[in-house]
Amino acid sequence: MLAIKLWNFLYGYAIIKIEGLSIERFLNIVISKNIYVWDVERMNHTTIVAKISLKGFKLLLPYTKMTNCRVYIVEKRGLPFIVFYLKRRRMLVLGAIACVILAYIFSMFIWSIEIDGGQNISEASIISELDKLGLKAGVLKSSVNIHKIQQEFLVDEKDVAWIGIDIKGTKAIVKVVKKTAPPAVLDENVPCNIIAKKDGIIYKMTVLEGDALKKVGDTVKMGDVLVSGIIERPNTNTRFVHSMGTILARVWYEGYADVNLVQQKYKRTGRKVTMTKISMGSSTLTLLSRKIDFKNYDREVRNLTSSASPIKIINETYYETVPIEVKLTKDEAEKLAVESALKNISSAFGKDAKIVNRQEKMTMINANVLRADVIVEVIEDIGTQENINYNAEVKIERSNN
Repeated sequence: MLAIKLWNFLYGYAIIKIEGLSIERFLNIVISKNIYVWDVERMNHTTIVAKISLKGFKLLLPYTKMTNCRVYIVEKRGLPFIVFYLKRRRMLVLGAIACVILAYIFSMFIWSIEIDGGQNISEASIISELDKLGLKAGVLKSSVNIHKIQQEFLVDEKDVAWIGIDIKGTKAIVKVVKKTAPPAVLDENVPCNIIAKKDGIIYKMTVLEGDALKKVGDTVKMGDVLVSGIIERPNTNTRFVHSMGTILARVWYEGYADVNLVQQKYKRTGRKVTMTKISMGSSTLTLLSRKIDFKNYDREVRNLTSSASPIKIINETYYETVPIEVKLTKDEAEKLAVESALKNISSAFGKDAKIVNRQEKMTMINANVLRADVIVEVIEDIGTQENINYNAEVKIERSNN
């Protein structure tokens, strides 16, 4: 049935109205003559509506006279009539085609850049740096090397710990994590509090000096006072001390990485060029110098003399390579993506932090790109010292628990 309907659509069909007192006889005759009629619907006792092919409609005339019925075309449908309609409106068709082509062309470019870096990041400076590296509004998406831009951005911006670039449609979403500056070490004679430098849930507290205002299991926000350097006791004067201690907390970090399932690698062809160089100070002499006409090559350097020798004999070998495409398996791609995601977010927490839990989610961005979203839970010291401001009124909030 579906094939027949598709055939009639391609060759055209008509919606017809049949009127008369012998409609049933008319339909029986038509069907017996192998004239296909479908979607028959009775409107009233003397009228029905049906669909018929254009060829079949031309064959109805003899049977209408035989049964004294009248047949009218209500509507013509199908590809031939659509084409005929469009031919009469060529400018409309050309305009629609032009719109589709322009929409496709514009979708190949990046038209906006969204910066997600928190309050401590200057969006203007990030956009300016990305512009220098080739990521800007109006650039062709295929010309953007995300991996290269991320690497060069981290080299140029010393205060940035991690950057992630994700292109969605015509928008580039840039996420930036700023490096956490090491806390200033306060003199032991300077009264201070210990405050939270990150959000988290307290896992363990070791307070050597000062009054703990939080306890294990409490949820804290960045800036909360964890250990107070203001000591107040009944019937004694208030003392100001240099708070000391370790506040371990559970902190969560989220990151992602994309991996292309088709990796480009370089394979040696077997051709090579070897040269020997004699070096003394800043002077270098090449024996039997040869031209390296390889488009791609690996270079291996081997020192034939001891490191203490004033004269160095160096053997250089250039191996020709050619690019080849390697298809990663799903397991290989997932492993590589997770490792890259962990590497991206590892700079956000200290080297002494301990990962205690990890959640992974894999998504195919397109046919060849796999994305790993990783959430890690770490135990790390979130306490940092902060001077007590004597000029401000200090209010100590103690837990009722």
